[in-house]
Amino acid sequence: MNYELSGIAKTTANYINTTNQHVFLTGKAGTGKTTFLKYIVQHTHKKAVVAAPTGIAAINANGVTLHSLLHLPFGAFIPERITPPNTGGQITTLLNLFSNVRFNASKRAMLREVELLIIDEVSMLRSDLLDCIDHMLRYLRKNRNEPFGGLQILFIGDLLQLPPVVKDSEWNVLSEYYKSSYFFDAHALREAPPIHVELDKIYRQTDEKFIQILNRFRDNEQNTEDLNYLNSFYNPEVKEKEKSGYIYLTTHNRKADEINTNRLANLQSNAHEYKADLSGDFPDNAYPTNPRLSLKLGAQVMFIKNDASGQGQFFNGKIGTVSQLRSSEIWVKFEDGNEVEVSNHIWENKRYKLNEASNEIEEKVLGKFEQYPLKLAWAVTIHKSQGLTFEKAILDLTDAFTHGQVYVALSRLTSLDGLILASRLPEGSFERSQSMNAFMATKSSENQLTNQLPDYQKRYYAKLSESTFDFSGVLYSLSQHIQGFDKDESRSAKQEYLGWNKRLLDSTLPLQKVGATFIGEVQRILTMEAYLPHLAERAEKAKGYFNKELEKLTDLLDEHQQDIKTKVRITEYKKELKALEQLYFNKRAQVQRFQLLVSNALKGKTLTKEEMLSSSLYKERKVATISKGKKSKTPTAEISFELYQQGKSVEGIAETRGLVPSTIEGHLAQYISSGQVDIKRLMSEEKLNVILSLVTPETTGTQEIKSKLGEEYSYGEIRMALTFYKALK
Repeated sequence: MNYELSGIAKTTANYINTTNQHVFLTGKAGTGKTTFLKYIVQHTHKKAVVAAPTGIAAINANGVTLHSLLHLPFGAFIPERITPPNTGGQITTLLNLFSNVRFNASKRAMLREVELLIIDEVSMLRSDLLDCIDHMLRYLRKNRNEPFGGLQILFIGDLLQLPPVVKDSEWNVLSEYYKSSYFFDAHALREAPPIHVELDKIYRQTDEKFIQILNRFRDNEQNTEDLNYLNSFYNPEVKEKEKSGYIYLTTHNRKADEINTNRLANLQSNAHEYKADLSGDFPDNAYPTNPRLSLKLGAQVMFIKNDASGQGQFFNGKIGTVSQLRSSEIWVKFEDGNEVEVSNHIWENKRYKLNEASNEIEEKVLGKFEQYPLKLAWAVTIHKSQGLTFEKAILDLTDAFTHGQVYVALSRLTSLDGLILASRLPEGSFERSQSMNAFMATKSSENQLTNQLPDYQKRYYAKLSESTFDFSGVLYSLSQHIQGFDKDESRSAKQEYLGWNKRLLDSTLPLQKVGATFIGEVQRILTMEAYLPHLAERAEKAKGYFNKELEKLTDLLDEHQQDIKTKVRITEYKKELKALEQLYFNKRAQVQRFQLLVSNALKGKTLTKEEMLSSSLYKERKVATISKGKKSKTPTAEISFELYQQGKSVEGIAETRGLVPSTIEGHLAQYISSGQVDIKRLMSEEKLNVILSLVTPETTGTQEIKSKLGEEYSYGEIRMALTFYKALK
């Protein structure tokens, strides 16, 4: 991404990269919050994951849902050890939060390594859910004394847009514990409040009068003059079908769907249907557009992605008219006469995993949704218009029940030249809670942020030095490893190597003492006025010493592994040695990162992910990993099928391949219709019959069935049953 930060955005990036302070990043519509998110993900040296409260928001942010990341319960959460009253809804408390937690070892390891959690569309994040996240992270990261288990959170969103959704029955219980349902009223943030930053440069609008009106609406300070001026765009005679190039914004899904369906049906041309190409695991509720896109010549459509070619031919929300249609070809024409051929776009459903070799967090694609990035665009709901940009729109705000809906609708437009009101704007201000007003008042100015940054940076360097140069975790793992030598040699072939492992522990022990000394030096240096030159010098020397010592220990391990390479009956022991070698590499990487971070700060620069991963340490690691084995070019489903033929279970195949069971079930589903795989070997007849009982000719997909089943039924099992059902038909 060729994007340079400036002003308050650059200062905010410094907070994220050189402090451990939580940050809430907000801004008016069109100020570049999404661009900032992408920049941080691409450049930060920290191990980061992106999550959002809903499936669609997660897909749009190129992240995952908070529920899938942390296996959060549904319903309300009470941050106390009490038994809630019978409210008729699902209530989770600290008594039962962890009762059904099921994380495998690799997921736990990944979550312990995360340093930065980015939560997008935070306006939809409820305060009780954030407290649930806090307690889950403390538990999983084995750090109960720090909010969120010690990781940093970047919250991104506009609280003055659409609010969190809370049922009345839930709020009857939650109101006893929370001032409001907004995330900032979570108990976890009382101990660690975020820095409050607002981006102020607007890129969507250039009309100064319109910008000023939007600003007042955003702050709920609109006046009579603003309302009178905007209501001058009211046209009671206009009908949505009479204005070509305009999109109709309404408050209800039913109204938008009805308009789009009727307008498409009224076109006399033939309909063409474009079916999405779905692969792997992609939940129905996260589909970015219709999987069966029905279009006709003359249909008004909207792009739902920016032009990936970089030519800027269209943007997210750009409206045009279908001008050419073929079986695998769509052309859209704009009002200015320009015409573009639309290419398919791929959306990915992913999860995060820990790369065992580099100890970095990587994305693993679980499923893909490939479709033309278009939607019918005679009408859209205000809720679904978030993030979109329109040049012309008819706003029907008759039933707007929140201040946010009015602001979102108005702020989608690039200028007032394209505004038509189908209903007058409601007069007066919408009520805003005291807690919202109090939180909005915590916004920091750019000067405040700049002045406070050095203190936060010192705290971060101190904390980072403690985690980097503390070797107690390595020594604990070595001690636990040695305790595994608890059998005689006749019962365990690895027993003869006990002495060698004790010597390895003895050789590692001195690092703890030297590390503790260095941590003390860092604390002393940080008290100096101009501390960076001294800290950079000591970090360089520390890197030289620890890298050399850790390399020696790694060489000892390598030599030992070579010595026992041909030995039998010690497979588990060889795995244990590999894990120990990983510990030493992880420490080398931590020491190097600390040195690079400080040396960059001394030069007035920020350490980037690219600089860190392009170092010789990571390059050598990558080469060594690749040399251990080349990846097969056999299709992934075929590999799973071959392992199935060898007698492996779904779980066994998933473990062998490093995939989730649902993906393997998706692979094997392809072989059910051909009869090569017997579905009754993959699930019980009872489960199969339960799923089949819910399948009808009108069934729309897996999500519809999943909503009627419990957690013990996976999407993979439902897909297999649907495949079996179709094969029977």
